[in-house]
Amino acid sequence: MDRDEELRILDRALEHLRDKRLPLTDTDTRVSVDRYRSPEWYRAELDRIFTKLPSMLVHSSEIPAPGTFATLEHFGRPLIVSRDQDGGAHVFLNACRHRGARLEKDPSGERRQFICGYHAWRYDLDGTLAAIPSPHCFPGVERGKRNLVALPAVEAYGFVWLMPEENPGRADLDAFLGDFLPDIADLDLSSYEIYGAESQEWEINWKLVVEGTLEGYHFPFLHAKSANPLFENSTFFFDSFGPHLRSILPKRSINFITKTERSERRLLSVANVIHTIFPNETVLHQSDHFLWITSHPLGPTRTLVKLRLIVPKGSVREGSVEQWEENRQLTYQVQYEDLEIYREIQIGLTTGANEEHCFGTQEFALQKYNEAIEAHLFGE
Repeated sequence: MDRDEELRILDRALEHLRDKRLPLTDTDTRVSVDRYRSPEWYRAELDRIFTKLPSMLVHSSEIPAPGTFATLEHFGRPLIVSRDQDGGAHVFLNACRHRGARLEKDPSGERRQFICGYHAWRYDLDGTLAAIPSPHCFPGVERGKRNLVALPAVEAYGFVWLMPEENPGRADLDAFLGDFLPDIADLDLSSYEIYGAESQEWEINWKLVVEGTLEGYHFPFLHAKSANPLFENSTFFFDSFGPHLRSILPKRSINFITKTERSERRLLSVANVIHTIFPNETVLHQSDHFLWITSHPLGPTRTLVKLRLIVPKGSVREGSVEQWEENRQLTYQVQYEDLEIYREIQIGLTTGANEEHCFGTQEFALQKYNEAIEAHLFGE
């Protein structure tokens, strides 16, 4: 982050600290609850958002060396993300080109080749068909021709991104990030690695997970004994970068920053910075590490939630396991408190108690987020 921008954000944080009634907008707003349960709305999100925009599949540290791979499901398609012998990252459909059997069943690992368990067709790490048993039985199949199906992918800013077919390149990724690009690049996430990954399916709509990171209004109540003692109430604010958002959640330590010379003030010493990468990724910057949250929809009311700490590369091996484990436990406790509330909300949506959600003036980021979704669904 640019130093002048950092100081401007700190000044805004102090303004919100001085006036805790400072609104983020003039009025409260409403959105229909149908967007959290409607199969038609969900289908439109898949067709017009998730298949049209880049997706963050894995952190680069999850495939750290040639031969390493990770597998995942992405909207019904099984994928392999692998690193070839030259260090390049690839994304393939996890399906053998013989009869379509799942090629790699392990969630991650290291291979010299990918070998189908059905008929032992072999593929190199770059997806090239390397060998088949009894090749004389396949006179029409040339080695090196019937390769794994590759999907457009870009490795950048610490992640491997699955790109849409119509916009497959690095320039397209940068265009997608737009004015948010300097913030994401400055995080230097390629210098970090994953620690403590957890995944769990929840009976909730995927947007509830993202929205929970876009306001601090609930902290004194839901997180009274966990996170709230660390943060200053009613001081949350944000900026928009196209559909992406950067939110600031000041800590109680901000009360003492005025005792520090302006030139010595640092944002991350007194606040968490939350980067919302549209539509469903959250990267929360906490002083010297990050929390990465993925809200992956499986249906209108079912979501796979992935939680991962991203810590300095090598710090776990250097003896900081206890530090990171203590941090992980508190951080994930807060997330699971949120997820339980989202589950209750989703149940509440079936009762007919509300036809719309009401966002208050301190929840303005939720309105901006939903406006971005509507812009993609219905046009500007």
